[in-house]
Amino acid sequence: MKGVVAAVVASGLLFACAGCRGRTRPTHSEPLIDTFRKHAQEEGLTRVQTHGKRLFAHYCATCHGDAGRGDGQNAYNLDPAPPDFGQSLKQHPQSHWRQIIEGGSSAVGRSPLCPPWGRSLTATEIDALVDFLEALATPAKP
Repeated sequence: MKGVVAAVVASGLLFACAGCRGRTRPTHSEPLIDTFRKHAQEEGLTRVQTHGKRLFAHYCATCHGDAGRGDGQNAYNLDPAPPDFGQSLKQHPQSHWRQIIEGGSSAVGRSPLCPPWGRSLTATEIDALVDFLEALATPAKP
C-alpha cells in the first residue's frame, strides 16, 4: 500500500512540475523604475547617465539647477554664482570635472563653496555623474 501511495504522490509531483515548464514568469512592473526608463529614453540618456542625473538632482541641483544652468534655488545666495554647465563644461576635460566632484571646487583653485563629494560618493557614482555632465555638455541632436 505504501508503494502505491508513493507512486501516486510521485506521479502527481511530476505532473505538477511538468505543467510549470511551459509557463513564463509574469514580469512585475515597478512604476517608478518604468518612469525613469521612459524619461531616459525620451532624453536620450543611457542607464548610467540616468543614474548620474538622479545623483545630480540629489547633490548638485540645489545650487546648479536641474539642467546645470547655475540657476538652482540656492544660487542667489552664492558669490560667485555657480557656473552654467552648458558653457563651462566644454572648457575642461572630464578629469577636471571629476577633480571638482571629488575634492570640491577649491581643488581646482575656484571658490570653496562647492563641497567635496569624494567621501560621500562611490567611484561608480562619480563616474555616473561625469557621464551625466558629458550629456549636459553635448548639445542635443535635432
